[in-house]
Amino acid sequence: MSATPPLAQRERVRVYDPLVRLAHLVFIGGVAAAWFTRHAPGRWHEWIGYAVMGALAIRLLWGVVGTPAARFHRFVRGPRATLRYGADLVRGRAPRYLGHNPLGAWMILALLLTLATIVVTGWMFTTDRWFGYAWVIGSHEIATWVLFVLVPLHVAGVIHASFAHRENLVAAMLDGRKPAAAGDDVPP
Repeated sequence: MSATPPLAQRERVRVYDPLVRLAHLVFIGGVAAAWFTRHAPGRWHEWIGYAVMGALAIRLLWGVVGTPAARFHRFVRGPRATLRYGADLVRGRAPRYLGHNPLGAWMILALLLTLATIVVTGWMFTTDRWFGYAWVIGSHEIATWVLFVLVPLHVAGVIHASFAHRENLVAAMLDGRKPAAAGDDVPP
């Protein structure tokens, strides 16, 4: 009987494709740049918003027609599975997932929806039709603050899962690969 090698010594398989990883980097850089240019003269803030909007549109489309591991229907689980995972997490027995765990998947959807709200209301504010409406700029600002609550929660989840399962999820998002484990649903 052979012992199963530790996760760090197992074959690494591709999980996150280049488009998903690039969009993730655009979101990180774009949100940071947009925050620092929010009061700057010129149109930097607006152009950064358009870049994030483009990356978001591509990522949403890729979540429907992209590689199997990038598709939302593949990694987003229903409420029952998500609550069960949450209960296991609280008990310290949350299973490892090759891709996003159920809570992580819902966090991804929350982040994408919040980004969509930010970029759409930002764009609306640049149009003649919607310029000057208090609810447009208010929605933009509220969604921005919601994002700044979600991002640390997302990072905390990544850190927790990295330690709990002894794998570097940040490195996995950079190179797209994670160690395979017995029973993993390895994407083709």
